Amino acid sequence: MKKKISIYQFFVLMTLVPYGSASLFFLAPEAKQDAWIALLVYSLAGIALQAIYISIYKKYPQDTLVVILQKLYGKFIGKILGFLYIIYFTYIASRVFRDYSEVISAFSLKSTPRVVFGSLFILVIIFSVYNGIDNVASLAQLFFLVLILAKICGFLLIFWRHETFEFYNLKPILNEGIVKVLSESWQLILFPYGETVVFTMIYPLIIENSKLKKVAIFSIITEAIILSFNCILFICTLGVNFATLTNFPLFEAYRLVKISEVLSRMDILFLLIFMIEGFFKISIFLYAAVLGAYDMLKFKNSTLLILIFGVSILVTSLLMSENYPQHVRTGLVDVLYYVHMPMEVIIPIITLIIVIIKKLITKKPNIGN
Repeated sequence: MKKKISIYQFFVLMTLVPYGSASLFFLAPEAKQDAWIALLVYSLAGIALQAIYISIYKKYPQDTLVVILQKLYGKFIGKILGFLYIIYFTYIASRVFRDYSEVISAFSLKSTPRVVFGSLFILVIIFSVYNGIDNVASLAQLFFLVLILAKICGFLLIFWRHETFEFYNLKPILNEGIVKVLSESWQLILFPYGETVVFTMIYPLIIENSKLKKVAIFSIITEAIILSFNCILFICTLGVNFATLTNFPLFEAYRLVKISEVLSRMDILFLLIFMIEGFFKISIFLYAAVLGAYDMLKFKNSTLLILIFGVSILVTSLLMSENYPQHVRTGLVDVLYYVHMPMEVIIPIITLIIVIIKKLITKKPNIGN
């Protein structure tokens, strides 16, 4: 279950996982044409969160987050918190799975019941997790170059059609000031940057552990740059108003790519690439949930756990919302405040404070001697 990955594979996974479903949405719509600036600035908050997570981990370098919580809070409270994180990882995997199911349903398999292609998709994910995180990481390592090339080619192909790409749409820049922009887009701290909390389950599996902090920072910066370019693409091709109103701005933008009459539906190719991105994100969250349960329950049969959690993700994704607008509203409003905030920010900050206090108590000299 606990196979090792290289530091470069960690970098690739950490870049791909938060980026996965985040690329689908026009993030920080309240910031309008300045959303791309907000994405870059709030990457600093993502780096700060990673500093918190890594500081906690450095105190217990052999343990995953759910084990660390038991050591810090005691078995009773620690196990409750551990189970909450297992549920959190499973729930986020389900939400992401629903995102991708909706995209497939809207753009490709309109007449196919969601449960059919959902079942096939989750079977692939279950099989990948069963084969170990090292195999998932190796696939991600190969795909990462494809992703970068696809983004560059997509951007150039759209830019090549001058009538569909207008830099003018980016103006006015910071018309209401940077403070206004940042105050309306603080949610970026939680999504996508806060989702890196899932890697607190992966840290102990990294071979070159001494480079962890530097690579984590570089990964967040890379992700921020890619997401920022994504946002610029939405604004310049669709305009701010349409980009904020449409459900799938990513594919509305790529629909504009047309090389010739033969290659006029390039959005299908980008849909395939997008599905592969989803595969990695859901696989990592599923792996984190299974590993957490494996550590807490001392379960010897990890295969059974993978099947249970995989089926749970499929069922939850189908039942969590009646329709896509409701699903998006819940994800970008309720989940941010009541799920992401405590799991990504509040609990880790309290945990770090406890780590610091315990460290100070341990170092405090014994006056009686």
